[in-house]
Amino acid sequence: MTRFRIGSDDLVAVVEADGARISSLRHLPTERELLASTPWADDPVDAFVMADSSAQWHRAYRGGWHLLLPRAGDSPATASPPQPFHGEAAWRTWRLTGSRNACRASVVLRTVPLAIDRWMSVRANMLVIETAVRNVGSEPVSYGWAEHPAFAGELFGPASTVRTGDRVVPLDPAPAASFTDLAAPAGDVTITAPEAGVEVALTWDAALLPRLYVWQEQRGSAGFPWWGA
Repeated sequence: MTRFRIGSDDLVAVVEADGARISSLRHLPTERELLASTPWADDPVDAFVMADSSAQWHRAYRGGWHLLLPRAGDSPATASPPQPFHGEAAWRTWRLTGSRNACRASVVLRTVPLAIDRWMSVRANMLVIETAVRNVGSEPVSYGWAEHPAFAGELFGPASTVRTGDRVVPLDPAPAASFTDLAAPAGDVTITAPEAGVEVALTWDAALLPRLYVWQEQRGSAGFPWWGA
């Protein structure tokens, strides 16, 4: 299967085999799409590939929610074998199996000896993601792990707020672009979007993922790949 649609009466998610990406997360009572998609998200895959993996990632980026493993960002020059931008897992085609309200995605990486299983299920108005990473090699492996959800711009109107614990995360007025690295000891973030009629709350194991990276792209990048969009 190249994709699975899982859901309840409140929430529907679409999981793609390409990177095990969650391409859509729709709140049915408000018909609100919660995840961002780029203007070229529905373009067909073509043969042209940019030589630099960071450039190719941004050229082909469709939005949604990715798992970044065994690292996020650029691969260090000393890495052997080199990793593509945001890690091999986001570039691989995963095996998908599923049912009406749950999907399992599985892959064995080739650049590091790690097998990943990811279970995604919809329970009423919650999307639950459980991930297991297993070392299939004979030596210890060091790796990084980041969850990379991109949220729809409609969630960030003038009245919207973003909080982690008791801290308010400032929202940049457009045009602006920024990246912030925050401690997240509570393992939570809440987006309150009264104009969109929804509140989105994320919780995670802060002992495993202690940082919150907040990237804002508010029409503030004039060049490639966003061109001010």
